[in-house]
Amino acid sequence: MKSIGIELKKNKLISLLLVLGVSVGYIIFHFRDIDVHAAVKNLRQVEVRWLLIGMLIMCAYWFLEAMVLRRITRKVDSPQTVWESVKITMIGQFFNTITPFASGGQPAQLFLMKKNGISVGVGSSILLIKFIIFQSMLVLSSFIVLVFGFGYLQNNPIPKLSLLIVIGFVLNTVVIITLVTIAKSKRVAFFIAHSALKPVSFFVKKERYELWKLKLDRKLLSFHEESNRMSFDLKLLFQCSLLTLAQLSLFLSIPFFIIQGLGIENVNLFQVIAFHAFIMMFSSLVPIPGGSGGAEYSFSLLFGLILQPTILILCLIFWRIITYYSCLIFGAFFFFAKRGEVNANTLEQ
Repeated sequence: MKSIGIELKKNKLISLLLVLGVSVGYIIFHFRDIDVHAAVKNLRQVEVRWLLIGMLIMCAYWFLEAMVLRRITRKVDSPQTVWESVKITMIGQFFNTITPFASGGQPAQLFLMKKNGISVGVGSSILLIKFIIFQSMLVLSSFIVLVFGFGYLQNNPIPKLSLLIVIGFVLNTVVIITLVTIAKSKRVAFFIAHSALKPVSFFVKKERYELWKLKLDRKLLSFHEESNRMSFDLKLLFQCSLLTLAQLSLFLSIPFFIIQGLGIENVNLFQVIAFHAFIMMFSSLVPIPGGSGGAEYSFSLLFGLILQPTILILCLIFWRIITYYSCLIFGAFFFFAKRGEVNANTLEQ
């Protein structure tokens, strides 16, 4: 068990170094010809209050996500408090930042919810419904942006980026359809779960395999029961959708306040939101944790259309700190604080 914990810590460290290496490497390479003195001069003139507003918006983004989680858990009469929902949200943010495609957040959240007395089947349905709502609002926001803001890409120096952005939108739409199918179709869910468990039968005794399969089936039944119950609660879905839409709207507006802090006026708010939405769609295709490399690349291309290089590099750095590294820092704080309540190796598993 100790060796597993050490290995997991090593994997997290490697992920962090990879993210930092790719991000810093890209910035150094892309801005290698920049006027450093001009960039330093612009840095000294930054209005910190605008950056603080951007950071407060990021905190509001986390809080709204916690409120969505809390609202859905109330549906199953869970005793989970608002503060517990905040902690679970932040730990999920931490694991999302260090895993490819943000795949590590939900398993960590599921484990913590189980510690709060929510069964695996019910917890899985809560997280799935929450994720479907988030993806649906993201696709809705992206669709609006694509319809009304796609013209902003006409001056994009890399035409293929527009194609990748559309592909990202299509893939996010496919994800929603797949998740809804899993949530609504018991046959599909059982087929996927049994297919994933099948290779285990080659390494364990038949009796143990059948026992695990039986436990899995019970959890899947609980999962489908809760998923179907919540999916018919229109009031719940409407409230959570509004909270998520507000959450995404705030998040997409963060670069606008960073640009204001750098002294750039007369910037179109909707154009900034559109660019940020395009960046989210493109970076979702990058398998490196945090979409590192892809996020910086798309940000510099799109915002390079409206910002000078010396301003662009500062905007990119502040944006990455507020929207990504803050999740890592604050999420790590909640994660290590939680380790005092739960055995560290167990939580890492």
